[in-house]
Amino acid sequence: MDLPLTFLHCRRYPGCTATVNKRFTYYTLQMMTAGAVELFYDDVRYEMHHGWFWPCHPGPVIRFHAWPREGKWDHRYVAFTGPMALRWQSEGLLMTEPEAIVPSDMRQMTKLFDALLVQAERPGRWARLRAINLLEQLLLERAELRQGPSPQGLTWLKQIMSALATVGPDLNYKALARSQGMSLTTLRRKFRAATGMTMHEHHLACRMTEARRLLGETDLPIKVVADELGYRDLYYFNRQFHQQVGVPRGHIASHVCGRESLGLMQSSQSSQWASGGILSGSRRILQR
Repeated sequence: MDLPLTFLHCRRYPGCTATVNKRFTYYTLQMMTAGAVELFYDDVRYEMHHGWFWPCHPGPVIRFHAWPREGKWDHRYVAFTGPMALRWQSEGLLMTEPEAIVPSDMRQMTKLFDALLVQAERPGRWARLRAINLLEQLLLERAELRQGPSPQGLTWLKQIMSALATVGPDLNYKALARSQGMSLTTLRRKFRAATGMTMHEHHLACRMTEARRLLGETDLPIKVVADELGYRDLYYFNRQFHQQVGVPRGHIASHVCGRESLGLMQSSQSSQWASGGILSGSRRILQR
């Protein structure tokens, strides 16, 4: 039986100088234990010092780098995708913005994250189960500290995300809105505010997650997989798969952590956006 969460890649960089500038098609949890980072979600800016967690997720263009630019920071991260990530999101477990790590929690959080990295890098089903357990434990710890909305308060979101997880193309968004007693405009606005992405983007991500699973774990021909997911145009399916997953369907990456790159851009590439200076938007200086 396939496990509900796939670890894509993970690593620790003690003296990180890299720049990230991308629109994510999967989820990551980033951790900084020393240094300072400038972070953007589209045009919303954060400046973080010392110990912080922050999420990366589908939706906005996410950019971060050392602050000041010539600095370094102690960086850990884990990237993952799958139905369990979507469930965690619907239950309010996944972070939606940066969160400070208080000094008294730093040792425990670092130890937990390092244990997660060890298990996520090991091959085999049992190691992956342990890694899933450790990641969920970490997310539960942070959610309890946030004292955010309870899962009961997000019942509508869980129901909508469950409907969007169907792999077929025939979704009636108006009917979904009516099922929650909302107009379609209201549902679209609330869904984007809660998840950072549109309903269509989420539905497409679910279909591509299933495509990746079928292509990577079965011997089904590409045309059969496309048909099962409701695609009648094979070229269109191939194009969407490449755009969403980031690799051609014939080169599915291994589930073993470490075989995919971090997705970090080299410093020479950072000039593509850094030359424009700090974006005009919300400015938040985050320090413990």
